Amino acid sequence: MTPDRAPLWDLTQQSRANLLMALLPMLLSVLLIVAAFLPARRDLAQDDATLWDPPYQKLLTTLVRYAALEVGGDTPAVTLDARRREVLDLLGDSQDYPDPDAGEQETGKQQVGGRLQDVTPLIERRTSADTQRALRIVLALDERSRARQAQARLTLKRNLQALESTMLLAGLLSGLLGSTLILTALNRAGYERHTRERSESQQREALGMAAHELRRPMQALLLATEALRHTDNVRAREKLLRSIEGAADQMARRSELERLDAMYVQMTALPVLTDLTALVARHENMRVRVRRPSGPLLWVVDASQVQQIVENLVENAIKYSDGPITVTLDPPTALWGPVIRVTDHGPGLHPSLHEQAFQLGTRLATHVPGRGLGLPLARRLAQVNRAEITLHDTPGGGLDVRVAFHLPD
Repeated sequence: MTPDRAPLWDLTQQSRANLLMALLPMLLSVLLIVAAFLPARRDLAQDDATLWDPPYQKLLTTLVRYAALEVGGDTPAVTLDARRREVLDLLGDSQDYPDPDAGEQETGKQQVGGRLQDVTPLIERRTSADTQRALRIVLALDERSRARQAQARLTLKRNLQALESTMLLAGLLSGLLGSTLILTALNRAGYERHTRERSESQQREALGMAAHELRRPMQALLLATEALRHTDNVRAREKLLRSIEGAADQMARRSELERLDAMYVQMTALPVLTDLTALVARHENMRVRVRRPSGPLLWVVDASQVQQIVENLVENAIKYSDGPITVTLDPPTALWGPVIRVTDHGPGLHPSLHEQAFQLGTRLATHVPGRGLGLPLARRLAQVNRAEITLHDTPGGGLDVRVAFHLPD
């Protein structure tokens, strides 16, 4: 059976390309978010002094140099005054030095160690003790500033990581939604393409089988017409005319274009009570011998479809053998309903090829003309009429094809 729906996932190159295309929005979202946060993460991870230089570092360095000169005692007064002015100039703009105890002041928990505004009066006193006291205040401020900066840096890293995680999650969700929509669209397009290709394949298959089935009534029509031209016997002419009418009727029924799919692909049966004895008797001729019960054998089948089954089997037997063909109708048994057997004494078929012979388009003998449609069509027709077709060896050589009908439920 042909699947109604093409599988979404398989190992074809087109499927891998479709999957990659569907995942592309999600991958791009993640890559763009990671790339946007990479500079900030890199800066926070560095210990570069130019990036994380505490604001008190320059003041502390200058004050240490001044205190060293002042303690030395042999420094010229001009040099000492210049160093002092340099320190006072740095202290002049207090906005350059954020108060590391600002948060503690608001809560009444200011740390011990002095404030920046206490340093300027101490420097202006120009005594070594006051300078040392100012140095201790700046050292304490620098230490608290470094600690506060480290805490702020840690908080910033945490907030950045939380923001990055949130954006990554949002990117993944939006990318996943986009990928899902793309996959859905690709799957729908693939399903529509598969349906269209399957419909076109079925149409080609139906046309091929219709052409195959029209060939027999056409040949019968031509033969009967030719025979009609050369006979003057009234009874023979009546028989030939009935044959022509039957062949024309078969051609009309088998060539209804609007019903090709129902007749040859998505088959349905219209079962009625049919005399199988009369049905198989129609095939008797000089090469085909029919064995049947003496009386009617009634069974509920689609008479036209069973007629096609027997026609295909007889035609195959004639093509693949040169001797007589036997069509046998066996009555029902305890296990099966009626069985129609078409037996020839040709080359036969190896048991390993029996199932392969029912595959559409399979031709196991290339020297015989045909398209490999007879047996596949016969099996489909048998299935919709609740019958099974099997192949068996004929004693002495040849093939015995059996159409066995199931018993009623």
